[in-house]
Amino acid sequence: MCRKIEHGLKNKIIYGIYLLKIMYYLATSRVCVIDSYCIPVSILKHKKNLKIIQIWHASGAVKKFGYQILNKKEGSSALIAKLMCMHKNYNYVIAPSNITKNIFSEAFNTSKEKIIKLGLPRLEYISNSKYSKNAEILEKYPEFKSKKIILYVPTFRKHNNFNLVENIIQTPIDEKKYKVIIKLHPLDNTNVPEKYLVDSQYSTFDLIKIADYIITDYSALSIEASILEKPIFLLMKDLDNYEKSRGLNINLKEELPSFICENFVEIMDKIEKKEYNIKELIYYQKKYIEIDCKNAIENLVDFIIN
Repeated sequence: MCRKIEHGLKNKIIYGIYLLKIMYYLATSRVCVIDSYCIPVSILKHKKNLKIIQIWHASGAVKKFGYQILNKKEGSSALIAKLMCMHKNYNYVIAPSNITKNIFSEAFNTSKEKIIKLGLPRLEYISNSKYSKNAEILEKYPEFKSKKIILYVPTFRKHNNFNLVENIIQTPIDEKKYKVIIKLHPLDNTNVPEKYLVDSQYSTFDLIKIADYIITDYSALSIEASILEKPIFLLMKDLDNYEKSRGLNINLKEELPSFICENFVEIMDKIEKKEYNIKELIYYQKKYIEIDCKNAIENLVDFIIN
């Protein structure tokens, strides 16, 4: 079951009915797996034999979230978090490394004993070529075949209107050599020209496989995409403001110094000159993903069943 609250009275009524359905399934299930905050899961008192497993929607936490950012500009108020029982009732939380376990313990306000070191299905989806949609994408967009693909996936900013997309659009690029694709967060309403978009049926994880270069900033995508060992540039022009409004769990300047840039011109210069250190990226990946990605789905299913 997956639905977000849309604007308008009608949509809110529909969402209310949806919450009742969730309550029914919580009352009649033995296991509940979620990947975000869910109102009935956290607020209600459940039967003792129901196990709730939080797999979260990111295989890491570059940026702070949850209880780490209460009363910050990008976070919730401590009062709202208390009233909504934020991230309460989890029996287990899945994390791909010991470092991430420590971060998740803070963010979910839960004991480390409840955090299990396993991989998420997305890690297997990224690492296993059998899930690749490259051939399908190239058939739909044959012009991609003769170009190097640059994929830009910016972090969603809750209150900051800092528009990094404009920086990319206004940068002169050799379009005979490179193709730029921009993939926004589902909640980001930034207007992007048609020529930078691809069919929405292709997820970020489909696109990072076909990309030659990946650009993001404070997203956990840098951890997930590092599995592919492709250059991942971090566009961090607003780092000081972002630290104040949200904060980071990882010092990216220390972890990935050769991949950090302040603007798109600098990124293109590094691409042309190959000024980046893939060994640095591999070290980063092994530090934050300590599990077997190839069997992540089977291992998680075994854990749920057993």
